[in-house]
Amino acid sequence: MNTLFSTPRLDFYCCKSLLCRPGNAHYITSILSARTTAFLPKDWQTSPEADKAFKWLNEKLLDSEIFIALPRNTLSNNAKTLNAPPLGLFIAHIEQATAHIGYLIHAPFWQQGYGSELLSGCIDYFRTHALAKTIYAGVAPNNQGSIRALQRCHFTLVSQGNQDTNAFYQLQL
Repeated sequence: MNTLFSTPRLDFYCCKSLLCRPGNAHYITSILSARTTAFLPKDWQTSPEADKAFKWLNEKLLDSEIFIALPRNTLSNNAKTLNAPPLGLFIAHIEQATAHIGYLIHAPFWQQGYGSELLSGCIDYFRTHALAKTIYAGVAPNNQGSIRALQRCHFTLVSQGNQDTNAFYQLQL
């Protein structure tokens, strides 16, 4: 399985190509726990039950690109089967020159800078492949880790959220 792109600590793969391999779905969907998806928009949150998580992921793939982030060199070019949950997922819905993104990091990897690295790598990929000129990211106002990651990647606040709505950040490429 060829990587789409890499960062210093991460390799990124296309979710569609990994999801179709037997056994991979279990590992990919295991990242979609209630704890990990708690900060996603309500319609993006999913139950931790594997069948519902698999359905959720396939629904997102109908209109979004999803990249899977793994620690560097954990999946060789010949291998197509995962042996552990991914470190993170990056979800992008792209229309014309605008991308709406979401991402999540598997809880064991929180507070280690992976959110910023995942975002930075995906932004570079978008810039290199001219996939979007503007990127929007929604974030729960109490998700301080994600807010810091967005700020480190030069996103600017365009809409303040509250307890019921997400704040929105924007990046011009």
